[in-house]
Amino acid sequence: MSTSPSTIIVRSEPGDAVHLSDFRPVECASLVRIGGPNDGGYVVPLDAVTAADALLSFGLAHNWTFERDFGRHNPRALIHCYDHTVSARTAVEHSIGQLFRFLARWNANHLRQVFTWLDYPLFFRGRNVHFKQRIWLDRQYDSATVDDAFARLPEGAQVFAKVDVEGSEYRIMDDLLRHAPNIVALAIEFHDVDILPERFNALIEAIKRDFHIVHFHANNMGGLTPFHFPGAPEITFLNKRFFNAAPLPSQKTYPIAGLDAPNQPRFPDYKYEF
Repeated sequence: MSTSPSTIIVRSEPGDAVHLSDFRPVECASLVRIGGPNDGGYVVPLDAVTAADALLSFGLAHNWTFERDFGRHNPRALIHCYDHTVSARTAVEHSIGQLFRFLARWNANHLRQVFTWLDYPLFFRGRNVHFKQRIWLDRQYDSATVDDAFARLPEGAQVFAKVDVEGSEYRIMDDLLRHAPNIVALAIEFHDVDILPERFNALIEAIKRDFHIVHFHANNMGGLTPFHFPGAPEITFLNKRFFNAAPLPSQKTYPIAGLDAPNQPRFPDYKYEF
């Protein structure tokens, strides 16, 4: 790996527990950025966004730029979000914290978030629903399962799933993949790759039975593992039924100029050599 002022070049080495070459995306012409310019935004296939009847968003925090942008591209879609850590009260607390940060740093990004307390009730109404539950493998502590989330949608709904649940993806993905016939695409931020490389590899192989990788990025705040792989990769998968034939490996350079951006703009992004 080598370092420049703007990027960190990532490449695998023999013997690494996870190999970057296994994550080279396939060609996909309809990629767009959905969500914010930094953290909270994902590069996804527009074909899948417009084909979806619903967005299931697992993991919200106080950033729903992806969900709002998804709704702009597909106004007919239901948007169901799950996060037990977010409420009207926490939105107010978040807004106060952002106000103090703005006064200390005079950063416009903090100023925009000062109005989260108002944006929360304005956004989550009508077709946009926030369930104050965590997505889990069972219903313990008022959790909701993946099956519960699908049951709240119209029968047979085609779903785009966004998953950012801070490590719980390993607990829910088997259940989510059972719904693969009804999932058009997945945008997932994985965690704990450094301590769970075998579980991570197995999960990726399971997903690739029904989906192709169409985009690869990583949260630059997640660092790199000892085996030269991002600690928090963000991977977009598109259902294989969107392809008429076996797709060719992508010839794009990653990150993709004009689409990708570092989650934390103050730190260098990663450049990948597949």
